[in-house]
Amino acid sequence: MSMDDDAHRVQPAAARPGADAHGTAVTARAAQLVPLLLIMLLVLALLAGISSRSVTPALGDDAPADRFSASRAVQATAGIVEVPRPGGTPANDAAREELSAQLTDLGFTVTEDEGIGVRSTPERTRTGYVRNLVATRPGTDPTGTIVLATHIDSVPGAPGAADAGIGLAVILETVRALGPEALRNDLVVLLVDGEERGLLGAEHHLAGAGADLTAPVVVLNHEARGITGRPLLTRAHGPMHRIVGAAPRPEFESFTDALFAIIPNDTDFTVYREGGWWGFDMAIIDGSFAYHSPLDDSAHLDHDTLQHYGDLTLALTRDLAGRDLAELSAHTQEHPVQTTMPLGILQIPPLLLSILAVLAPLAIAVTIGIRRRRAEITIRGVLAGAVCALVVIAGGVAGAVGLWTVVSTKVPHMLSRTVAEPVRAHGFILAELLLALAIVLLGLVLARMLLRRASLLLGTSLVVTVLLAVLGVAWPALGGSMLPPAVVAAAGILGSTIAPPVLSVLLRAAAILPTGWLLGTQLSSLTEFGIASAAGAYAGTALIALGAAAALWLPRTADPVPDRIRRPRRLLAPAAVLIATAALSLGSTWWTLRAPEPMQESVIATVDAATGQTHWYVSGMSAWGRDLDGTTAQSTIEMPQVRTDGTSGGRSTVTVTAVRDGTELWIDAAEGPLREITIDGTPVAAAEGQDGIGQLQIAGIRAGQNVEITLSAAPGTELSVTEVTYDPSLAQGWSEPGADVVLMQPRLEVTTTVQL
Repeated sequence: MSMDDDAHRVQPAAARPGADAHGTAVTARAAQLVPLLLIMLLVLALLAGISSRSVTPALGDDAPADRFSASRAVQATAGIVEVPRPGGTPANDAAREELSAQLTDLGFTVTEDEGIGVRSTPERTRTGYVRNLVATRPGTDPTGTIVLATHIDSVPGAPGAADAGIGLAVILETVRALGPEALRNDLVVLLVDGEERGLLGAEHHLAGAGADLTAPVVVLNHEARGITGRPLLTRAHGPMHRIVGAAPRPEFESFTDALFAIIPNDTDFTVYREGGWWGFDMAIIDGSFAYHSPLDDSAHLDHDTLQHYGDLTLALTRDLAGRDLAELSAHTQEHPVQTTMPLGILQIPPLLLSILAVLAPLAIAVTIGIRRRRAEITIRGVLAGAVCALVVIAGGVAGAVGLWTVVSTKVPHMLSRTVAEPVRAHGFILAELLLALAIVLLGLVLARMLLRRASLLLGTSLVVTVLLAVLGVAWPALGGSMLPPAVVAAAGILGSTIAPPVLSVLLRAAAILPTGWLLGTQLSSLTEFGIASAAGAYAGTALIALGAAAALWLPRTADPVPDRIRRPRRLLAPAAVLIATAALSLGSTWWTLRAPEPMQESVIATVDAATGQTHWYVSGMSAWGRDLDGTTAQSTIEMPQVRTDGTSGGRSTVTVTAVRDGTELWIDAAEGPLREITIDGTPVAAAEGQDGIGQLQIAGIRAGQNVEITLSAAPGTELSVTEVTYDPSLAQGWSEPGADVVLMQPRLEVTTTVQL
């Protein structure tokens, strides 16, 4: 027996009283063309959404002086981004000197802000010696301070042309384009050190010189997690919704801001926001296979991306530099949910969006009531359709995650070591979407054995809008991009049900456009996150967006009864799509393995300072890595000197003399946490709510430098002191990997054990 009572109780449309009144204005042939029209409009809106996220073509040296030029920006940092520049290295010093000279030539007063930065988490406390560069230009009538910020340092082994060389290039060319004249508000260029080792330079600056800036302070922080793509305004703090419209072709999503709040992804902006500064956190994230690797070099950096980034920063800086920032204070309590639309940024008060989110399933419910009174559906059938939709959506997401898990597990050597991203990800993304389509087709074939099309479509829209309503009430910002199209679709579904035939078609056509735009912009944005970061999100986004709008494809009259015995050929469509999915996954794997970029390997050499015993740990993605992994040797390298001055009154002093530049120290106690710590006299506090520090890390140490650490510990406490540097070739057993392998932050760890 059918699950949908429509199969027995719903009469054919022609047999019901008044049925002719429903379709007299639209011929049967025209009615059949409506679904095709909706699909065409959906695709057109989707393509428009994708094209809206293009980047600006790079300008050359001949660009007007007041315009941003990617070519000039590249030249400004050409000598800086050629080699890695971790804190505490000569390359870091050389970069700072070059940046200081350029900013001085541009009319800024430049100073160094040197000290020890500290940032504690429950897991560890990161500290380090930092040398920030601060360039200032006073305003003519300041109402606040504009800060253009990024970091100087890169991770070991990575030239950092994007992370954060692109920030250096954008800032230098921006202040050049602004000209030498003072602007209304104070302008500060803040180039911090030690970002890669725990946001240390930003922490030091906010604890000291940064507190003296004229408030309000608005920061534009520049970051990169990839080497290409459209620059994103990833996070905001303060009344920046009043500013965002100044950007060329602005793009901002409250969804992204909310998402970054729940995923582990810190930048210096976290520190600035905690310090009360307003502003934007900006980044590029596409091409993340190069992130924190030797492939983050000038040859891979996309100049069109750089141009767009620069245009964005220059426009926002000009607006902020001439604006009365004090007037913005009246808007600090406003937190509109924002999403990008064709004509700009749509800003909706959270309460209003929550109300609209609740109205969407109510509109679907009213539609269900109308259709039920027309005897076209039953409540039982709609509920069954809702269950089917949930199964399909969950299956689509789970299938997508499973597909990528299988591929990445079977071929791990094609992935980056930092974010597990393949060099060529687009084929895998398409495979995920194809798999979602196959699951939808399979679900449709099976569901239509029991349900009418109207019941299935209405059930789908109902359950999706209910889920979105829950999100809209609980966390409207997280649903900021999904909710407006769903609300419009729900209104279109209800309106087209009660409107005359011609108007019904127009309402459905208009209501599908926001869904197409959503799919184009959000799938394009997710593509920049990459398949490793967003696996399952492509399928989920597509299924939820289309699910909310599903009932726009409702037939005007009752559709045929379910076909309880579906012919086997009905399964050919999902089977064909599944075969295409498998073929695309295999083809994408083959294509990625033939990319010109070398394979990435992680390698660590650990040395016991007392015995010289050396162990090699390699990720083993290449033949070279597999040969080296697990081997042992006896090293005779120079060891760091560790001295203890004994314990007095419960306080001990440990002095470490480093022997290599760019050294880090990792200090652990065998039992219990470390307490009451100072480094060269600077107090180091544990994270809030913690009794002490589990592991103390100190970065940016130079060769020959003495680091004095005092701490509270019981007599006899055993400390493990590890000197971490980034040249494992110093250890015995090393062999060069060859041109087909690049090393990801290779480490040499030399460990000494001392007793207090």
